[in-house]
Amino acid sequence: MGQEKEVAVKVRNVSLAFGGVRALTDVSFDVRKGEILAIIGPNGAGKTSMLNCINGFYRPVSGSITYKDQELVGKNTYDIARLSVARVFQGIQTYGGMTTLENLMTGMHLKLNYGVLAAYFYFWSKAKKEEMEKRRKIEEIIDFLEIKHIRKSYVGELAYGLRKRVDFGRALAMEPDLLLLDEPMAGMNLEEKEDMTRFILDVHEEKKTTMVLVEHDMGVVMDIADHIVVLDFGKKIADGTPEEISRDPLVIAAYLGEEEKVR
Repeated sequence: MGQEKEVAVKVRNVSLAFGGVRALTDVSFDVRKGEILAIIGPNGAGKTSMLNCINGFYRPVSGSITYKDQELVGKNTYDIARLSVARVFQGIQTYGGMTTLENLMTGMHLKLNYGVLAAYFYFWSKAKKEEMEKRRKIEEIIDFLEIKHIRKSYVGELAYGLRKRVDFGRALAMEPDLLLLDEPMAGMNLEEKEDMTRFILDVHEEKKTTMVLVEHDMGVVMDIADHIVVLDFGKKIADGTPEEISRDPLVIAAYLGEEEKVR
């Protein structure tokens, strides 16, 4: 057996409630460095809520989430993003009145290190060199995602699948070490799903980016995930490899809507 990978994200006993409604109950799991971990489960299982806890949109009522030796619970979303955490949301979060290039440029904002003084003396400072380097990386993303033909197009006028691709590109522009993907293929046709799957796998292979994926397409999940966590009614019912999960009787029961009658 190979050496076990380092743990990148530790989720411990996370519970989340909205009033009297429990969205998550005592959920724990590890995301290992460089892996694709998928969180799956029926509608309303708490998958998106878990992502929202990781990147600071929701604050758990109890539990701990650590990343890069820092506690994420209690941090705001901006500070978590500065730890090289990027998010692709379930709904498209692009700026429709801006071009593809401009949308991707917004993703690199947190990576610019120059201050006010450097910006003031922009044309003869290292700020210009830094931004030129970032622009070069943006062009690499445009080539990688095969969207050169829409680089100057307004995103609001693009077809749905291309808008999702731009949204993914903006997340990549943040140069994340941890990428949270909330149903990146929702609403796509088969060809668009195949393209997005290829892009995700290529990023994972080339950049070794750690990813947490929420996705309803079980064919995609079983093909690309290294590790799967299964939630049902806010509780973790299974945790393992795709092969282990596919044989787990509790997972089968949850997806078939049966009573928990399997030991």
